[in-house]
Amino acid sequence: MITIFIHRLLQSFLLPPLNSLLIILLGVVLFKLQRTKRTIIILFGCFTLYLQATPYIAYKLNQIIAPTPMRISDLSKVGAIVLLGGGVSNSADEYNTNAMSNSDTFVRIRYAAYLAKINPDLPIFVSGGAIDSKDSEASLMKRALINEFDVENPIYLEPDSKTTRENAKYTARLLQQYAISNVVLVSSASHMRRASALFELSGIKVIPAPTGFYSLGFYKLPLLWFVPTASAMVTTSAVLHEIYGYVYDVER
Repeated sequence: MITIFIHRLLQSFLLPPLNSLLIILLGVVLFKLQRTKRTIIILFGCFTLYLQATPYIAYKLNQIIAPTPMRISDLSKVGAIVLLGGGVSNSADEYNTNAMSNSDTFVRIRYAAYLAKINPDLPIFVSGGAIDSKDSEASLMKRALINEFDVENPIYLEPDSKTTRENAKYTARLLQQYAISNVVLVSSASHMRRASALFELSGIKVIPAPTGFYSLGFYKLPLLWFVPTASAMVTTSAVLHEIYGYVYDVER
């Protein structure tokens, strides 16, 4: 848990809004007596904060790393569907339980269920361990697939992984036990490039099945594309997290 805490703390310094706020703070602290430099750095920090909260910038960043949607015909080319967890919500009192899959994970579950209904013979491997709750992400996702989407496909759990790298490593071991080497991988669009690369490095051939694309469709007027929003900052944060993660996990 300490390692996870340190990881989350360090990554928060690289992601919005803290990355921009740190620039502003450095301008204030380091250049107290140099007004011009201080002003430039503070304005730069404010500008980066604005950019990271702009829907158009978030959309373009997401486009850079998000693959195209999967062709449904590709389901016939694989031996399994692999579903990756995206987090757990510990505030689920309305469901009379201590934990539920969070909104990001639920979008992935819904798409996996959609694919499962098209090919009910494909086994589903759900991957994700317990971090902030007693229940593993895998067990929560399996419960949702069965109870909320009436999925009848065989479902296998990988309940120990806590990172995307471990998702790939541990799930690959499980898949190999069933002689499966080709899978459809379901995850968020922004997460797919890193996840696919790590599964390929673990010896599993992947057909990406991204979901949860960020769209500008809601903003009918182009002018609104440049008005900062909280949702745009969340998307920018997710994309930057994946870019940093790809460099650390895949390129190193």
